[in-house]
Amino acid sequence: MKWTKEEKLKMVLEYKKSGFTPIVDGCSKITMYKLILAWAKVYEVYGESGLEHRSRHWTYEDKANAVQRVLDGESYHEVAHSLGMSDKTRVTAWHRKYLELGWDGLKLDGRGRNRKMGNKPIKPSKSKSQTEEIVELRKRLEYLEAENAYLKKLAALVQQRKAQEQKKK
Repeated sequence: MKWTKEEKLKMVLEYKKSGFTPIVDGCSKITMYKLILAWAKVYEVYGESGLEHRSRHWTYEDKANAVQRVLDGESYHEVAHSLGMSDKTRVTAWHRKYLELGWDGLKLDGRGRNRKMGNKPIKPSKSKSQTEEIVELRKRLEYLEAENAYLKKLAALVQQRKAQEQKKK
């Protein structure tokens, strides 16, 4: 449900005046309470302009600064409210993207339809030592799989010989 600036302002002022949370069709009382609390925090920081709808495009620097503040110990809520957001969802997503893909992951714009080829996410580059280690581990895995297969065949042959010796007796 979309709320206009005037509706948000009216509910925030009414809440501040009386502590009353209005009951609205289509919204539970708890949801409405949380929504009005978030609007009230934004209103305290930014005034009426904070309650306006804006479709803002966040730059890489905005995202990086927000994630850095989270890494420095600020909560998602604090960072989101200081940026004029009503909830922490976007900041949480940026932090998760940073943890998965590094700083370069924040440069990706995840809007639009995924293409079948091209425009794949940038993965953090691995140092040569990690790449070499991966190659060595794959060789070791191949060797151990071959050894395992050999031992299974050997065990089957030993079992077959034992079965033949029992038949002779």
